[in-house]
Amino acid sequence: MFKILLVCTGNTCRSPMAAALLTDMVLQAGLADKIAVESAGIAAGCQPASNQAQAVMRQAGLQLDKHCSKQLVPAKLETADLVLTMTVSHKRAVANMTRGMTGKIYTLAEFAGQAADVSDPFGGSEAEYRMCAGQLKHLLTQAWEKIVSLAGK
Repeated sequence: MFKILLVCTGNTCRSPMAAALLTDMVLQAGLADKIAVESAGIAAGCQPASNQAQAVMRQAGLQLDKHCSKQLVPAKLETADLVLTMTVSHKRAVANMTRGMTGKIYTLAEFAGQAADVSDPFGGSEAEYRMCAGQLKHLLTQAWEKIVSLAGK
């Protein structure tokens, strides 16, 4: 099983939305037996996904209503085959948590062949969350073939 870990700050907005979108892509491709997707936050407690994130994912036909944010811990990093962060600062924080992760940690944009961080919609309007979800979907779509190739479909 190829394990992908998506990381943001509080694990209430970006990384759970990215995980929901990527999990849907995995299911649609019939690869649920090959690819596992999780999310975590660098500074997370057990909080639900934000109301706006839940609403935007519901509009996309996905659910975040049972999401409980998870704190990123070194053990979770060590079991991941690929760690995709939302920003360069997240990438640095992840790299500082454990050694031997070279070649496994990327920003989502970097992995998708782009340069921009995923903007944080925390505290913003539903429209800002929709824009963030659109950015996530675009980056995940750009990275999809690379993910499938690494997973060894």
